[in-house]
Amino acid sequence: MHLVKTVLAASLFLSAAAQAHNVLDFPQPENNPQEFYAVTEIPTGGIIKYETDAKTGFIIADRFQSMPVAYPANYGSLTQSLAGDGDPLDVVFYTRAPMAPGTLIKLRAIGVLKMIDGGEKDDKIIAVPASKIDPTYDDIKNISDLPHIEQERLQAFFRVYKQLPDGRKKVELNGFNDADAAKQEIKQAWDAWKAKNPQ
Repeated sequence: MHLVKTVLAASLFLSAAAQAHNVLDFPQPENNPQEFYAVTEIPTGGIIKYETDAKTGFIIADRFQSMPVAYPANYGSLTQSLAGDGDPLDVVFYTRAPMAPGTLIKLRAIGVLKMIDGGEKDDKIIAVPASKIDPTYDDIKNISDLPHIEQERLQAFFRVYKQLPDGRKKVELNGFNDADAAKQEIKQAWDAWKAKNPQ
């Protein structure tokens, strides 16, 4: 009986291990880049910088914000993507309630915040939920449809969020590009991921 329990426990463990997948490998929808999946890392209002570990897919606490500012929207990474800095493509997205870290969500791009971080391109896709997830944002098709104060909040946050402690990488903002430019970046990042991970 003990042997049966041991074998059963081992089987369950191996089964769970086989089912465990890196969330960053979650497949993109067929209509990408019109819609895309991202994993939530930081909820709206958060002051803890969480990151998805690229090797394991686990969400880890990277650091607490030293600057007294909170994230103005949810923050995460596109699955199956590889940006110019070698990391998954970043996304900032709006929802009616903060999203839990580790949650996958289907989004729609409305623009891109052009950003240089420590001399490297580090653009942020700006997005809203896909209509099936929440039709609240259906009228926001482009970054110009987002209230101007929200655009200012985003830029203000990313302008200062790394100012403390001293010695952090310098951030340079270069304004917004539209939804079409964002979709182009998403496609490039997806193509780069597929080239590195041939099926």
